[in-house]
Amino acid sequence: MIVAIPYTSITTQTAQTYREILGDDALLEHHSAIPLLDDASDRQDVDYMRRKLASENWDAPLVVTTTIQLFESLFANHPGKVRKLHRLARAVIVLDEVQTLPPELLASTLEVLKLLSTPIEGGGYGSTVVLCTATQPAFEDSRWLEAFRSIEIREIVPDYRRHFAELERLGRVSYSRRTEKMDWRELAEEISQREQILVILNTRKNALALLDELSDTPHVFHLSTLLCGAHRQSILADVKARLDLNNPRPVRLISTQVVEAGVDLDFPEVWRATGPLDRIVQAAGRCNREGLRATGQVVVFEPSEGGAPRGPYKVGLEQARFLLETQPIDRLHDPEIFRDYFTRVFDIVDTDRKRIQSYRELLNYPEVASRYRLIESDTVSVVAPYGEGLQRLETWKMAPTQRHWQQLQPYLVNLLQKEAKDKGEWLEPISPNIYVWTGGYSDTRGLIEGFSDPADLII
Repeated sequence: MIVAIPYTSITTQTAQTYREILGDDALLEHHSAIPLLDDASDRQDVDYMRRKLASENWDAPLVVTTTIQLFESLFANHPGKVRKLHRLARAVIVLDEVQTLPPELLASTLEVLKLLSTPIEGGGYGSTVVLCTATQPAFEDSRWLEAFRSIEIREIVPDYRRHFAELERLGRVSYSRRTEKMDWRELAEEISQREQILVILNTRKNALALLDELSDTPHVFHLSTLLCGAHRQSILADVKARLDLNNPRPVRLISTQVVEAGVDLDFPEVWRATGPLDRIVQAAGRCNREGLRATGQVVVFEPSEGGAPRGPYKVGLEQARFLLETQPIDRLHDPEIFRDYFTRVFDIVDTDRKRIQSYRELLNYPEVASRYRLIESDTVSVVAPYGEGLQRLETWKMAPTQRHWQQLQPYLVNLLQKEAKDKGEWLEPISPNIYVWTGGYSDTRGLIEGFSDPADLII
């Protein structure tokens, strides 16, 4: 069984849950934050060699990995990455949060899923592919996506509409929409009137602009990828403590999309800037999450300032805006609205923008491997001067093993190559694509400088 998850943080949590149920020997956790291999190439002990072979071959009954690791292996052209692919034959492959797959890669992605699902006697892998999400994409409906039309597709949960209707009846959350655009000052005034609120914006730049308006408001917190992972975990722990129903305290959290999946928060009220429809519903998952509060309030609003990521994200935002303007807001409780939404998005986005399918037909595997990238923009790793970050950097520099690299991971911030070039005066190079930040670092904002937004590295 292979479980592929788009977010490293959820991958680790999921692996730990499986480990507690099945035991450590039954599970292999394989992603960038796990030191499966040591850099000491002269090691030949049994434990090291077992771990090395297991990671290369996915030699375990249950593998928990990332979506990137799975799909970029399926499209790779190097022996080290494809050595594991025989493990996918006759396997159960679970794709969590499947709505996060990039639309511009869907044509080739779905063709590979079709190959995995095709019986072995028909030339496929004979695997069962399970697509998990609360906002199921309409892969089989759009006229541009032919791959799934010859594959049997069935719902695991029978009569799923009844379950959605029951959740609506129980009143876990109630949706509303502000039709008038709001500037940052107006939004800040609304926030200051609430004791506990989560506000999710489309970009880091927007989040920082709102923080400026809230400079005199107490109990304001911020989450984005300008903060290193260790810093975000510290803030999340503080926020969760303040949301404790037995000891509630004021907390006003301004965030980007980093909280929309895999973050266990339970706010009484969530405001989400208009964005792709699936992101709005993911944001609602941070509201009255445990169902222990009175009906949670989810407010969709339209900022009059700032922008949004371009490309498929912008297409999703525009289609969501159209549906929200033409449909009752309560339709967000109806799963059928997502079939309409995703069909519209897939009809607009070029689902084979990089022409990967033509290179696959030519068996040009090096070109396929170079073009299939779930995170398109190249990034560099920047060590943040937070907590033990600089100390762990020195440890890694003295002994650059994967174990020390993994220990440094929580103190890294990823910046686009272009950003790194623009901010070169604040970056001290350590090794290729690894820098240390020499500028300011704020307890609220993280790296202090102006940045563009790499879609907050969702995948």
